[in-house]
Amino acid sequence: MLLTQNWERFKVMNPNLSQYKIDEVEKMLHCRDPKYGFLTYKCAKCDTTKTIPLACKSRICPQCGKKHADQWADELVNRLYAVPHRHMVFTMPEEL
Repeated sequence: MLLTQNWERFKVMNPNLSQYKIDEVEKMLHCRDPKYGFLTYKCAKCDTTKTIPLACKSRICPQCGKKHADQWADELVNRLYAVPHRHMVFTMPEEL
């Protein structure tokens, strides 16, 4: 709720936001909210129903965006050559 209120204030304070950015953030804010869409499955044998809210599939969504990032990483790994490598991190001395 707090994020939604801050988003409304942010939109008022930044009237030059593009419609694309507004749509993406609002899509993320409504992710997995049954008010914005859901699927209902019903078992033909026992009449049990299960309702699943729809995901936004936005790249900026913390839940849905991770899926995009994981897919991108998998594609990148598949394009790289299978060669041994070593990861090194260099740091600067504190005095510098």
